[in-house]
Amino acid sequence: MERSIHACYALFLLLATPPLFAGTTPLTLHIALSKPFTVYVGGPKEADEGIVLVHDWFGLSPFYTGAVEKLANEGFRVVAVDLYDGRRATTHEEASALLGALDNELAGQKIDAAIKWLSDRPRKLATMGFSMGAKHALAAALRNNSVRASVLWYGETVRDPNKLRGLGGPVLLIVGSADGPSAADDALAFSKAADAAGVGAEVYVYPGAAHAFAQPLFNQGRTYDGAAADVAWRVSEDFLKRRLR
Repeated sequence: MERSIHACYALFLLLATPPLFAGTTPLTLHIALSKPFTVYVGGPKEADEGIVLVHDWFGLSPFYTGAVEKLANEGFRVVAVDLYDGRRATTHEEASALLGALDNELAGQKIDAAIKWLSDRPRKLATMGFSMGAKHALAAALRNNSVRASVLWYGETVRDPNKLRGLGGPVLLIVGSADGPSAADDALAFSKAADAAGVGAEVYVYPGAAHAFAQPLFNQGRTYDGAAADVAWRVSEDFLKRRLR
């Protein structure tokens, strides 16, 4: 009897737990010589614009799931890649361990597979990444000329115009002015390199914001800036609509 009660309670908790990504569908994709991996798909199937999202070093955090919902509600077809295969972090120590174990080549293959899947019909595509994911989003855009725009939130960029010439469209870079001693200078250098490459970049520097200002898990929320996050979302959505629509 006691075992039955525990089993029923466990089933209740399972049913009562909301899905990881509300309104999205888990999808299994495959890459050559590797095991399958999961992405999460949201937004209208008939959308003419698609976005591949890449998470920060925390993995599938509430911020990331919220990003999928925001873009899907704007009418984009969204594919959220899980580079950690279901593992998630809530502390810097956990996130650092996951990032340290990440195979960058395999991560790139997963993002490329998501881009390929999103090309199942004619669409204008964009990549979008946050912090660690910004580096991978930009690299994927450089590898895939089907990507027409990219959005990078406070992530590593490229200053070499020769490398940026491989981009199929412009880039939006969003950083906080307090993201290190040279954040604004780095953003300007990237903008100049993009201009020299002939692809162009839009740069937005939010005054006083630190690194990962939109991620409540970063620094245990001490550097979270809700106002900056709200503005960054409005700037990003405007950029994606202008560049893809």
